[in-house]
Amino acid sequence: MKSVNISINNFTKSRICRKKTKKLIMLFEDMHKCNIDTLSVSFINDEEMMKLNKEHLKHEGSTDIITFTYEKDLKNLDGEILICVDEAKKQAREYKVKLTNELNRLIFHGLLHLIGYNDRTKKEKDIMHRSEDKLLKYLEENNIKT
Repeated sequence: MKSVNISINNFTKSRICRKKTKKLIMLFEDMHKCNIDTLSVSFINDEEMMKLNKEHLKHEGSTDIITFTYEKDLKNLDGEILICVDEAKKQAREYKVKLTNELNRLIFHGLLHLIGYNDRTKKEKDIMHRSEDKLLKYLEENNIKT
């Protein structure tokens, strides 16, 4: 699969490796036989996420991730993923995992949304969580460093 345009932006003070993030996205693209036409992944802080969450979703407070899909074709992806690093840090502590692991989960979560997964119901959340776990396990089993 050929990725045309992937941009990775870090608007936080945390260190984010763009090269490893892109590698993760390319792996997902290959595993799911999709083509990423245009994708923007931005790592932001709580303050910015609170603004965006209220503006776009009408929700109060921060959240870990917001995904925007701009293309209806689930095989040619065009979208934007916003990840809140502050929330990821909280969740990493809560789940007792490395921050890298939690950020990887969130990247996969956003990409799954772009290929049509939802998480509105408990059943949908369970399916999405199992898919994230499967992808993370693949990284671990194949010793893929991110």
